[in-house]
Amino acid sequence: SAARKAGAAFVHYSTDFVFDGTVDRPYTEDDQPNPRSTYACSKLIGEWFAREGGRHYVLRVESVFGSSAPAGSRRRTSVDRIVDAILEGREVPVFVDRTVSPSFRDDVALATQILLDGQARPGLYHCVNSGSCTWEELAREVGRQLGIEPRLKRVRLAEARLRAHRPQYCALSNARLAAAGVVMPGWQDAIGRYLAARRLASHS
Repeated sequence: SAARKAGAAFVHYSTDFVFDGTVDRPYTEDDQPNPRSTYACSKLIGEWFAREGGRHYVLRVESVFGSSAPAGSRRRTSVDRIVDAILEGREVPVFVDRTVSPSFRDDVALATQILLDGQARPGLYHCVNSGSCTWEELAREVGRQLGIEPRLKRVRLAEARLRAHRPQYCALSNARLAAAGVVMPGWQDAIGRYLAARRLASHS
């Protein structure tokens, strides 16, 4: 309401969890949400409220990575923890049947800035890196780029005792974002830049 009154743009970040994960192709912005957890419902309600903000941008992100936590501290995202475990030679539990479109923090921030600076059409966008992968595939790509053979513990989603539902197939299409002039790099490229940033930070 304040953004609308001030004539300001309002940006809300949402999540792939608004979908139930029962399809076998990337979700688009036109697909009907079907949240299956309290968290997912709260994020969808947030999307609805954000639409009341006048010039609004609802950006769905997924599996965000790029922690700025200092070396030695506990990193919070799944990708960050996978990288930490591989670097330390620890076993990494990874889903073999949960498909996602990872989102590098730096790319999401830049995409947001481009949308705002370019006066892009307000509305809903999937703001994820291009492509999709299972968590096992992501961990193997991290290992390949690091030159380390990862110790993976392959886990199926149905076997995991999770407190909240997670969508099994939840790749997101970012075609609408590309049509607005924001072409997101592939997730493999994003992983490479993130690892390079971590190496630079560790030597600074």
